[in-house]
Amino acid sequence: MHIDSEKNTVGECTHNCHSHGHDHCDHHHGDHSHSYDYSPGPLEGKQGILLTAFGCALPDTHHLYKRFEDEVREKYPNMDVRWAFTANRIRRKLRSRGLAAFSVAEALSQMIDDGFSHVAVQSLHTLPGVEYDWVKQQARSMCHPRKGLSRVTMGVPMLYKMDDLEQTVLAVSGYLPPDRKEDEGVVLIGHGTYHKEHTAYMALEGLLSRSLPDVLVGTLMDKSGPAELGTHFLNRGIRKVHLVPFMCVPGHHVQVDLFGEGEHSWKNILSGLGCEVLPVFKGSLEHQDFRNIWHEHLAEAVADLKDT
Repeated sequence: MHIDSEKNTVGECTHNCHSHGHDHCDHHHGDHSHSYDYSPGPLEGKQGILLTAFGCALPDTHHLYKRFEDEVREKYPNMDVRWAFTANRIRRKLRSRGLAAFSVAEALSQMIDDGFSHVAVQSLHTLPGVEYDWVKQQARSMCHPRKGLSRVTMGVPMLYKMDDLEQTVLAVSGYLPPDRKEDEGVVLIGHGTYHKEHTAYMALEGLLSRSLPDVLVGTLMDKSGPAELGTHFLNRGIRKVHLVPFMCVPGHHVQVDLFGEGEHSWKNILSGLGCEVLPVFKGSLEHQDFRNIWHEHLAEAVADLKDT
């Protein structure tokens, strides 16, 4: 995973878009001489913030996005705040209900049309995997000195560098069920990614093991995960296991893949092994300490807007 600082600017448009191997600035036509400046600087317009998340179609989770948005608006009262969702199927579902739902490129294009030139894009993803790469690519594509944005900066996901991991470990202790007994285990369950940054989950579990040895990390993309984790706890004499989502909001994956009634849900697989499953319906965006990490990253991205 990323452990070194990376400049958060993904786009700054300063190139001369009229340089094509010949000089436009001094043309002679007979006795007449004309000089034209075809090299204007980047546009200067409004500054804004675009919050990006995977998205969720379940209405009872949208208040969590709204809570974070309200905190952002309070911190940056002079900046407009908008949303984009990276999951196209989520956008389709929301649009079918008459709700506005934009991709990163669509949202930034609308901001360009509305007079924005500088935008800080904050990712509410857990780690810099495939979804975050897609956000960066779309943000970068919207930069152009005259036709697009002059500058775009990125607020990185929660688990981006070593400091983030250490902060997350401290935050996890306050995120766990407060009534958990010493002989009860916990599985933090992330979505997972087929990206090399999947290793961030393993790094997090390694740090958690120092202070919270009965807290393990699993992902939905690991099909053998629930059976292996359940066997691990049973071999240690631990029968009660709290399943705690480590995803932004408790959407479809939490409702169905973790706690659904299907035979392949984590709840039913663990129960079939002999574990007593204690489900926790929550998302990381509910916890202030996790939100604070995203807020820190956004503050860096907003500061970078002025670093020209």
